[in-house]
Amino acid sequence: MISVKKVDNKPLNLLERIYLYEIARGLSVTMRHFFKNLFNPAGMPTVQYPEQTIPLAGNARFRTRHRLKIRADGSPKCVACFMCQTACPAYCIKIEAAEYPSNNVEKYPAVFNIDLSRCVMCGMCVEACPEDAIAMDTAEIPGGAAARAELMMTRETLLRNLPGEKPTLGASNRLANEYLGGKE
Repeated sequence: MISVKKVDNKPLNLLERIYLYEIARGLSVTMRHFFKNLFNPAGMPTVQYPEQTIPLAGNARFRTRHRLKIRADGSPKCVACFMCQTACPAYCIKIEAAEYPSNNVEKYPAVFNIDLSRCVMCGMCVEACPEDAIAMDTAEIPGGAAARAELMMTRETLLRNLPGEKPTLGASNRLANEYLGGKE
């Protein structure tokens, strides 16, 4: 059984109905901050970005600039399955697939572009990737750019591992080696 709780709302007085008192209270807070910052600029926490940056805390949940992970042989971990491109709500990822000449099992991205001017930094591409090939953990926050071309990330700028991260041999490469009769 659903219970219902009756709430008695207090009627508004004359000042609250006119809203002038509330507007004046809000303006007083704004003016107090304005004059405090005007006469004490040293107390404002200002960073001259991009010359100065504040280091991010070591929180793994921050979504920062994208990267594609690399395998031990230097090839991209991405198998061009188009899952990240499909999951992207901003349609900012463009992938063109190609096949390895010696590997019958998997593909690789011949073109992998991310347009950061359209990206909403939602992380859906990272969640959709079945190979764990794309990550947003570089601790670099994409900022403004003088030209739109600077916000275009290509496959070459995306391919990197973080310092100290071990590259792994992908599952698809292991399957190809077993299929072709090779060993790991």
